[in-house]
Amino acid sequence: MTPFIDMMFILVVFFLATSRFHQEERDESIRLAKSHSTMPISAVSDMLVINIDKDGRKIVDGQPRTIEELEEIVRARRAEKGDAEVVVRADVRAYVGPLAETLEVCHRLGFKTPNVTYANVGGAE
Repeated sequence: MTPFIDMMFILVVFFLATSRFHQEERDESIRLAKSHSTMPISAVSDMLVINIDKDGRKIVDGQPRTIEELEEIVRARRAEKGDAEVVVRADVRAYVGPLAETLEVCHRLGFKTPNVTYANVGGAE
């Protein structure tokens, strides 16, 4: 039994060491509203993630962006990958204006259904 357990530990360590974890767009300072629907906490994908913090700043790739910069980023993503997804993560304490402005840019540039994410009711995020 002991060799079997040792082998299982080695396999677990191997899979953890070789797995890719992609969470660079997840800004911990943003408090999300509660929701019953869920999205994975981290997923490797081609999603464009736009974070909106409590002060209404739009953050992409860890950098605050102006609306003009955001528009250029969204336009470039649309040209690069027509089937790409946009995820907007807005802080629950933020005004709705920056969220509406961000969604309007996404709609105008061809993303008809940008995802707006919320925290899970169970507190997983």
